Amino acid sequence: MRVPVPLTKDFGEHFQQELETFAIQEGLIPESEPSPLTSKRYLSRSVAPHVEKLSALFNRRESAPPEDGHPPQKGAIPEPVDPSGGLDKYWKSGSNPKNLRLAYFLAFMPPNLFRVAAVWSELGRLGFRWAAGDRLRAIELGAGPATASCGIIAGEKHASIGLPSVGDFALIEQDRGMLELGSRWARRYFADHGLPDLGTRTFHWTLNFKEPLLPRAAPKFNLWLSSYFLNETREPTSVVADRLIDAWNRHLDDEGIVILVEPALRLQSRRLLELRRELIARSGLQVLLPCLGHQNCGALADSEDWCHEEVSWWRPPYLKLLDEMTRLDRKSLPFSYLVLVKSKRDRRELLPAIDGKTQRLVSPAHREGKEWEFYLCGDDGKRRARYRPSASENEPLADPERGDILIDPELRGDMNSARIERLRRKA
Repeated sequence: MRVPVPLTKDFGEHFQQELETFAIQEGLIPESEPSPLTSKRYLSRSVAPHVEKLSALFNRRESAPPEDGHPPQKGAIPEPVDPSGGLDKYWKSGSNPKNLRLAYFLAFMPPNLFRVAAVWSELGRLGFRWAAGDRLRAIELGAGPATASCGIIAGEKHASIGLPSVGDFALIEQDRGMLELGSRWARRYFADHGLPDLGTRTFHWTLNFKEPLLPRAAPKFNLWLSSYFLNETREPTSVVADRLIDAWNRHLDDEGIVILVEPALRLQSRRLLELRRELIARSGLQVLLPCLGHQNCGALADSEDWCHEEVSWWRPPYLKLLDEMTRLDRKSLPFSYLVLVKSKRDRRELLPAIDGKTQRLVSPAHREGKEWEFYLCGDDGKRRARYRPSASENEPLADPERGDILIDPELRGDMNSARIERLRRKA
């Protein structure tokens, strides 16, 4: 995934000032000199302890590379967050819910916002264009502080696909305090991005996959979002798929887009891959990203394998300070994701930058002498491959990265050891 450089740098001093002004107005932090977000004393006392507790809750330990920079506990078995307890229970049992929400808002919302923005920018990079109407009707499940909704706006700013500037986001969240905070933050964020005609509607309820996700009388939407939400249910992926398919059949417009962003840990990532398999078999929606099609998942072939993306950004200064205090490292952000569209158009029309057969890099690239070695995933599965770049100024793969898409590569060898003889270009 190649994120536009301006997007990676869009979360510096201006973003920090925007957050600080909003937090002061909301009474979350005091108005003082020096700024609370630059005060090590304030952050270490009022924010960092809650960040550590939330991180321990979110980042279940297992043998897969962790998201928070801590070494995993060998043999630990991760547990999904129980919607009947989990974060909601932690907030209610804490001594200061306001500080807990502040910690989540400062430490977890911005990275997750950037993840969603990166996915949106990938759609734009590959030529996808909005075709679902001239008014935005979006819904975000498990919205928290409107993280995914704001991520869409950040992505659109730097990689526009023609998103309408008029409409609203329906925010569904089980915690009323966070829901109301998120709605106010989103409206401010939209206005700061020159979108005063975008609004929010709030719905305070806990979604239950044992029944329809939305009332039958609910309207249709043309953008469906969730960020770090699906991993909170213990229901089998077949049940989750049933509920999503039913909701999309009733409440997703033609040409509507679905974006699901989930953790990069092995079990949670594999749940998303299993959900993808169920959706391909039964939903009728097209898978666009990251797979560029409906092929069998190469990662699911091995029970110890999984699939995730990783992007880098320039953290807000206060977040870098918080990371140092809490021993987290979020210079780079791993995540798993899935983008689907309800359309009868074929992939070449939906993603015009992809004009041939494809293989995607699904691992980091390592130097082996004068060659690069990495894993590829395409129509025929996942394979280990090598490539030796040429000295030409027009070399298409001089600096390979996870997420790169190779167009019409000519491969020689088998799934365990292949060599790229040539490729037409890289997307």
